[in-house]
Amino acid sequence: MNSCDMTPHHIANYTNNEFTKGLKQLNDDDIGKRLDAIVRLFCCLHGRDTFIASYTNFLAQRLLDKTSVSNEAEELMIKKL
Repeated sequence: MNSCDMTPHHIANYTNNEFTKGLKQLNDDDIGKRLDAIVRLFCCLHGRDTFIASYTNFLAQRLLDKTSVSNEAEELMIKKL
């Protein structure tokens, strides 16, 4: 996982897709499980600063465009990170 320099960006992109499309029609427990899985991946990354930079850009874009599925999930993710 850490052998590729683009892994943090890909995980941030996956997270963005989850917040725009993937978390629709899921209950709170399932959303929490998915966010926990993303945080576990984050903990294993060597390029955490790259992930944070990419995630921040994606988050800003979601907030500006109002494309996020759940603001509560966004807040929960920030707390977990």
